[in-house]
Amino acid sequence: MSARTQCLILLVLLTACTREGPVPRPTADTPKAVAATLDMVGIPGGHYIMGTEASVSFQNGFPPHPVNVGAFRLARYDATFDQYDAFARATNRDLPTDEGWGRGERPVIHVSWRDAHAFIEWLNAGTNRHFRLPSEAEWEYAARGGTSTLYWWGDQPDPNKANTATNAGADHYRYTSPVGVFPANPFGLYDVSGNVWQFTEDCRHGSYEGAPVDGSAWLEGVCDSRVVRGGSYASIRRGMMIAAHAAAGETFDSTELGFRLAESR
Repeated sequence: MSARTQCLILLVLLTACTREGPVPRPTADTPKAVAATLDMVGIPGGHYIMGTEASVSFQNGFPPHPVNVGAFRLARYDATFDQYDAFARATNRDLPTDEGWGRGERPVIHVSWRDAHAFIEWLNAGTNRHFRLPSEAEWEYAARGGTSTLYWWGDQPDPNKANTATNAGADHYRYTSPVGVFPANPFGLYDVSGNVWQFTEDCRHGSYEGAPVDGSAWLEGVCDSRVVRGGSYASIRRGMMIAAHAAAGETFDSTELGFRLAESR
């Protein structure tokens, strides 16, 4: 690879790592107004190795296995309070509490998997689009951004790259931070590590034995509990790994749980 090509790649990555201005706020409490604030990134289809060996971390998905993922779109940011609050007001739902940490551009918290689905159904009905939650395989593929390291930036945790429990360097947030204040991954996605765990469509399983290899959601198994990915502001190095996963009940909500929208292409 020539020095010029390396410089061009570096320039692209540096550009992707800088958020340009605030995340737009919906101008009305309507699906079209909310959809207009969603920055959906085109994720190219591809092949990757999902998960790690169990010996790497007990919190990681294992065993590693090849997966082919088709092209799709994924939101550049987690769903924000601004976006969810518009839906809640329009549908006469109680606004989820922000614990006094702030609303606006912060990722919405205290929402369950079923709340996320209700939000998606409202959006789709009012826009004729096909928003959804990503599958776990899609989520990890996009979060890796073409990398194969433990974190998208390398094999060591870095408090300048994500909002975690470390609270050092650029990570001076004790709780959630506004979306996009930490660098984006090579696909231009923000907060794929830290801030809040993100719901996926998949049901919980003890391992990846028998998991789909086509990037689709695994919808057999214990489906009253869904896989969450990405770690949170309270995570230590294990939870920050790209392969790390956990699960939460469909009606469970907490200060560490949010979601990110996908869209079929």
